[in-house]
Amino acid sequence: MIIPQKRLLILLSIAAFSSLCSIVLPIFMFPTLLFDAALVFALVYDILSIPRKNEIQIERSHEKYLSIGAENKIQLSIRNLSRKRATLELRDGYPDTFFSNFDTMRCVLLPFSESKTEYLLIPPKKGACQFDWVEVRLFGSFMFVARQYRFATVTSAVVFPNIIELKKYLRMTTVHRIEQLGYRKRELGGENEFDFLRDYLPGDDYKRIHWKATAKRRFPVTIIYDREYNRNVIAILDSGRMMNTRYGFLTKFDYAVNAVLVLAAAARNRKDRFGIAVFSDTVKEFVAPGRHTSLFASILPPLARAEAEYRHTDYRHMYSFLQNRLRKNSILFVFSELYNRSISAQLCTMLSSMARYHTVRFVSFEEKEDESEGKSREEIVRWILQKELAAEKELMIRNLALKGVHTVRVTSDNITQKVVNAYLSS
Repeated sequence: MIIPQKRLLILLSIAAFSSLCSIVLPIFMFPTLLFDAALVFALVYDILSIPRKNEIQIERSHEKYLSIGAENKIQLSIRNLSRKRATLELRDGYPDTFFSNFDTMRCVLLPFSESKTEYLLIPPKKGACQFDWVEVRLFGSFMFVARQYRFATVTSAVVFPNIIELKKYLRMTTVHRIEQLGYRKRELGGENEFDFLRDYLPGDDYKRIHWKATAKRRFPVTIIYDREYNRNVIAILDSGRMMNTRYGFLTKFDYAVNAVLVLAAAARNRKDRFGIAVFSDTVKEFVAPGRHTSLFASILPPLARAEAEYRHTDYRHMYSFLQNRLRKNSILFVFSELYNRSISAQLCTMLSSMARYHTVRFVSFEEKEDESEGKSREEIVRWILQKELAAEKELMIRNLALKGVHTVRVTSDNITQKVVNAYLSS
């Protein structure tokens, strides 16, 4: 398909105007004929200078597993197999539900050359996806016209929880720079396990000086203990209707799943046993706490399968389910949401009951409601209801604190960092 460009339309308008002028003033007849002949010649040359479809090759490359809610890099490789210079625009045929701020790319290829270009893509939902085609528009030398082709470049991928953030955390952990991502540094100390010896520093406890090592080195040496490990850490995710609220591309549940993935990495680094439980009206997924090399292989599939549902959440069933399976004192991270006393009564009862035997961290989203301008009755009523709900939620959080439940207040921007930091400080 040949598509005329803007500059060709402008030149055609000029040619039409000069033709009208030559009818009135015959003196313009010869310059008009020369202009029209030059334009026709340039147009024919422009069409012939465009490479054909079989002279262009397109390949797409991306990770096999994409990350939900994150900017995934998609790369396109273009080869020019002709003797002609190719100026082209590309637009990738990614799934309709995905988002991209910049999906139209432009590049110039010399004869028999290759180029690569890339863009960022944000998947809003987990599951399998497919890329079907790449649309290419090739321009002529004078940019008068363009040919548009569609290349069938079928590739498939699977959208998982945010693996990109997990890779960043693991990479920065190996170089001891996790504070650059907003996470807490590894805290030395504790009362249980010997870790290593180091030179005495001002502020160290005198009781922890290792006198034999000090005598050998003739300089004070301090014993550093590691914190307790081999604890049970369990992430409990509510997948009911309270977690279906969307912040941008993702739901509260999606943000919770992404945070759990990095929390699992932090637990593995601290030699703790990690498990997950996903529930709504029934228990959807359960992975018993474990500490082994296949940790991510065991928790990634259930996290990828889990989706928020518009169902009533049965907290009593979840409590009885865990009570029969957790015999050891554990650290529980409960991802759910408070609304008001009547709706959240079961949740508060479950959290209070769990706090008798376990260390409970309740993860709650801070609502991002715009302040009403108060210009109409509906806006005033909405503003009053927001304030009442916020005050009631604050009262429930205080009552939970009195019963030993610590609430981690998060937003969609900082949930992963705050949850992991709450674990690292425990």
